[in-house]
Amino acid sequence: MLELNYALNLIIKGIEGTLSDLGFQVEYPEGIQKPELPVATIGNKSVIMYRGEKGRVRIEYENNKLALFIARADESDAPDDDMPRISLSLLELESFDERDLKYIFEEYIETLEKNFSNKNSMAGKKLPTPVSRTQAKSGALSYDANTLGSRFTTIYPELRDEYKLNIETYGEFLAEDFFTNHGNALVIETIRENDKVKMRKLFNLLNDIYEDGTNDTQSLVGVTILGVSLADNPELIDNAKSYFSDTMNEPVSEIINYLRKSKGARMRLDNPPVYKPKKEKKKGMLSSMLGM
Repeated sequence: MLELNYALNLIIKGIEGTLSDLGFQVEYPEGIQKPELPVATIGNKSVIMYRGEKGRVRIEYENNKLALFIARADESDAPDDDMPRISLSLLELESFDERDLKYIFEEYIETLEKNFSNKNSMAGKKLPTPVSRTQAKSGALSYDANTLGSRFTTIYPELRDEYKLNIETYGEFLAEDFFTNHGNALVIETIRENDKVKMRKLFNLLNDIYEDGTNDTQSLVGVTILGVSLADNPELIDNAKSYFSDTMNEPVSEIINYLRKSKGARMRLDNPPVYKPKKEKKKGMLSSMLGM
């Protein structure tokens, strides 16, 4: 059995070298100083916060779960409590030991290096700024394709370099290219594996983006990602549909059924028009994506 402060201290010690190398420093809450643990109590949560020129890192413990949140300085102005969550782990103090904690912080180290290492930078180029959850929920802005792409790579950090290369290549985020050639394979893999934690991560993102996205972004989720992935793999439909939100369920189900039946629609998706930069954005949803 572990005590919470002991467990959090081991995690802090485990990742402090990596965070220091990446330019982050831990933030001591008001009224707390060394050698005390830099842990803030916010409601039922225990929170550890790191800041640096590259962004912010936040660790939260609540109800036997440990969550890692990341916000890059060049992408997000979201408040500390609205940062994208990229990892959720069980931390059952009654049954865990130091080996379990080592597994958690080693995973954190790998994730932090993938997201903040200079090797993954675009030679100093600023990436497009995603729409924050606060902006979307308030109605100030709607989620766009870049926001989906950026947040998708917090779930699948192995695609972060491909996301940046896509923007570098086209001068903007070309979502159809990114998901068709890279992202959809991981979507299919996740749905096939049907792990509850991974499925919730993926569909929490897709449902959220669909709910408050532009028409084009809804088309991206409904047609380019789920429609194509599931029409090609009908045996996975039942796995996925149980995670669809009420808003997404009917239109996306219709798209999947249409694509399964229409060879012409599939041909148009498989042979899209040649990319032309700065062309006027497409409008509509299913009809625009299928060239109708």
